[in-house]
Amino acid sequence: MNFQKIFVVIVLYKTRLEDSITIQTLNDAIEDRISLMVFDNSPLRQYNEDSFAFNKFDIVYYHDGSNPGLSYAYNLALEKAFLSNKNWLLLLDQDTTFTKEYINGIIKLDVSTLSENVVSVIPVVISVNDGKEIAPTKMRLGGICKPVKTDSGIITLPISGINSGTLLSVTFMSSINGFNTDYPLDMLDHWYFREIHKRKKNVWLLESYIQQDLSVFGDFEKNISFTRYKQLLNAESLFIKEEGIVSLLIFKLRLLFRVLKQVKYKNKSYYKTTLKVFFNSQ
Repeated sequence: MNFQKIFVVIVLYKTRLEDSITIQTLNDAIEDRISLMVFDNSPLRQYNEDSFAFNKFDIVYYHDGSNPGLSYAYNLALEKAFLSNKNWLLLLDQDTTFTKEYINGIIKLDVSTLSENVVSVIPVVISVNDGKEIAPTKMRLGGICKPVKTDSGIITLPISGINSGTLLSVTFMSSINGFNTDYPLDMLDHWYFREIHKRKKNVWLLESYIQQDLSVFGDFEKNISFTRYKQLLNAESLFIKEEGIVSLLIFKLRLLFRVLKQVKYKNKSYYKTTLKVFFNSQ
């Protein structure tokens, strides 16, 4: 796969571009210069052209301190990719560790041999927190996603991945009107992977790995603010409501188990909000 056919976008939030582990490891992994769209959702801009020292990137920078979210940034990138006649959109966040193996895996992939039904290319994702595989995951009813081990190549199962490191077909994403703005941040990746499966398209799994730092691991109350949790819960609820009654019932059961954990939190707003969603979901 020729990198000239890939439109690359990274989304920042309160992290300087040069401090992003994604930029640091990509700079080490790539051989040639690449164009990079940077969308900065931070209150204050996190990029200074004069001090940016990584010379393998041709930066096009956008800043929106109102923090419109991932879906807005990705839709802008999709529009630019389409106008630039790019075939693929590569999504990045600021907390991913990339390797030469991942980059080489993309470059060596002969897209001419892929079925037209392959509309996404993903790596295996390892958690930097505990070293376990966290993607791809098998999508089940009730919003349950469990890591699944499968051979590289075409995946026909209803699977999901994470945003960062995912390649998406520009043609396919344009055909479904881009990224769903009802999911400005959370569950957006699950949404488009669900769309891929619903439309009988396929995902290609690379042999290579990337590492991801996910804030939901570890001390949840410490890592996820209450405001952030409310956003996540709203996105989860919307995602489940679109799946039907059986999925909703399973989700409600999961919420009860979540309440049992959250009653131990210092901030009681977590479990009270979860209970509210439990009783209001229908």
